[in-house]
Amino acid sequence: MPLVHPFPDRFLWGAATSAHQVEGGNRANDWWRFEQRPGVIADGARSGDACAHWTRYDDDYALAQADGHNAFRLSIEWSRIEPERDHIDEAALAHYEAMLLALRARKLEPVVTLHHFTNPWWIAEAGGWENHDTIARFEKFVRLCARRFGGLVDWWCTVNEPEVLAFRAYSQGIWPPGRQDRSAALVVIAHLLEGHARAYRALHEEDRADADGDGRAVMAGMAKHHVILEPMRGWSPLDRALQHFEDAVFNRAVLRAPVTGHVALSIPGARTVDRRVMGLRDSLDYVGLNYYTRWKVAAGRSDPHVAAAGAPVNDLGWEVYPAGLEQAVLAMREFAKPVVVLENGVADKNDRLRPRALVQSLVHLKKAIDAGVPVRGYLHWSLLDNFEWSDGWRGRFGLYSVDFGDPKLPRTRTKSADLFARIARQNGIDRKELTDAGA
Repeated sequence: MPLVHPFPDRFLWGAATSAHQVEGGNRANDWWRFEQRPGVIADGARSGDACAHWTRYDDDYALAQADGHNAFRLSIEWSRIEPERDHIDEAALAHYEAMLLALRARKLEPVVTLHHFTNPWWIAEAGGWENHDTIARFEKFVRLCARRFGGLVDWWCTVNEPEVLAFRAYSQGIWPPGRQDRSAALVVIAHLLEGHARAYRALHEEDRADADGDGRAVMAGMAKHHVILEPMRGWSPLDRALQHFEDAVFNRAVLRAPVTGHVALSIPGARTVDRRVMGLRDSLDYVGLNYYTRWKVAAGRSDPHVAAAGAPVNDLGWEVYPAGLEQAVLAMREFAKPVVVLENGVADKNDRLRPRALVQSLVHLKKAIDAGVPVRGYLHWSLLDNFEWSDGWRGRFGLYSVDFGDPKLPRTRTKSADLFARIARQNGIDRKELTDAGA
């Protein structure tokens, strides 16, 4: 069967995880404390042992290696490294070093996130990211990681989705600390952006080792969630205005900040944040893009974001809209940086919609590449079913499903894993395969 290989050389193919969602057994962060509150997690779930990835990491890396992946995204849990203020856990540092060595041994390029939604409990008690002092504490943690792990890591992601963390935790109040204060949400975004800037400079100062031999010791960026927003009623000025406003703030303002150095955040009912941040300008070596869905925006509703009528939806009610990945990547041209898709996937317990959506998403990604966007990689969310924050075990995103009712936590290969393995091994997509998938 003739094959084509349309993706660039040295393209990163792999899957993504985050520490709290897969490792299990960590009681030192704000999320573990939050999970103990009644009613905050769907079905009363708690992360508990999660996927037991903390001890089974190399078995999971073996799955990725056997499937032809060449990269793996993970996060380093700050609360494991510094469980108490100024107390560094050397055993945790050694454990993460062993994880990174295992990735290198399996020829999986580590893509390391330094803040993926969780804070050490002592940071949370001091005000978390509302407290400006957290920025300096985070920088100190980043410098430690850069010195300790720089010989194994070139690809760094400083912070994951600052706008999602801020709005979930401080506007909707469904993540820790569980507050509803829009002004606080904007302050948290601004502080996370300043934390990114400090982390970016620290990584370039401390990590001098070129681990992958490409001539660069550091590629540092941040992960930005991008959602496609469209007015529900195209004839409605209110729907159009709300869509335009949300796109400007949620999708664009946060990424403009590390390009221009100017943090400009404004939403109704909140105090505007408008300031320049030292060191923030030009603090992206690449843009990390997370894309999942499209929302129809309707003004005057209790829930202003809904899936398009009749559209396929995932297990969490999000529209499955592969064409949006192309739109999201094309939107990144504004920032004139290479792009790595750090997250893209479908919560699909029965693996019914995911295979077709995966292939169609990659077709659309290729179209964006052909249009001139320098995309460097695609990391699928996620390798494993995992703890999906306030949704508990309801969001099953894994290429490998996990039976959380079985104490052995068995991994079961899905059809999507087979399909993605073929694509990763070939570094291209079989034209017949695309046709059969309905692309």
